[in-house]
Amino acid sequence: MTSTLTSNVKQIALDAGFVAVGITIPDRLENLPHGWVGQARRLQPPEEEFPPVNSIIVMAFYVWDEIFNINIRAPNGIDSGNSSSFDSFEGYFISYEVMKNKAWKVIQYLESQGHNAIYSAGIPLKPIAVQCGLGWQGKSTLLVTPHHGPRVNLIAILTDAELDCDEPFQEDLCKDCMKCVKACPAQALAPYECNIFRCIVYALECPDDPEVPEKVRKIEQRLTARPTVHSYIECSRCMDVCPYGNPSRELLEQVSESSHSFVLRSYAL
Repeated sequence: MTSTLTSNVKQIALDAGFVAVGITIPDRLENLPHGWVGQARRLQPPEEEFPPVNSIIVMAFYVWDEIFNINIRAPNGIDSGNSSSFDSFEGYFISYEVMKNKAWKVIQYLESQGHNAIYSAGIPLKPIAVQCGLGWQGKSTLLVTPHHGPRVNLIAILTDAELDCDEPFQEDLCKDCMKCVKACPAQALAPYECNIFRCIVYALECPDDPEVPEKVRKIEQRLTARPTVHSYIECSRCMDVCPYGNPSRELLEQVSESSHSFVLRSYAL
């Protein structure tokens, strides 16, 4: 019964438009980062957000166009720019809105089987995705998947259903590559580390954080595309240069047998 439920959950997620899905359990998650990430968001353990959780499902959505990296933030009823981040905002991250709608299909199925489930983006998604077997955290600190590279966004479903676990992703396929570190225009990256106060995405999310250097603010203002007064496209330079997700035959041949098998398993479900 557990295997059938697990297989159905994964198939529904893939049919909904996610490109990969993996599952883990709370007992396998130790030393997760938690607490406030600057002024941007608060990360919490799965069992804190959803106490009856027995399984964590992480799903990856392929960001095949920069439109999915658009953030829309407009103060209530105000259509002029230069508002404070402490104003009341109605905000949308397009990719997240798309993923939420797709995640509901999995939630509805679990509920139809007598289980409780919620979607979440408030848990530490990247390290949990590694435990779910979806990929590794690269030198950019982003999740890098063997098939789509870092060009994915993540969402989780927390459920009280007991599902079969996937094996953690064990390899680091970055090897000697430093393309993402060198590509960051604000020099926010060192290998496997990100100084969020130098990250352009964080600077955009938190326009009033005094920890962000003025130099980074100027870089952000110069490089950020703004389709409208209250929208912007997140910086993706570290993603754009990653060779994974733009695979040549030579690169695919470098992927180990275990990683290749992982790709086949993930997309054959």
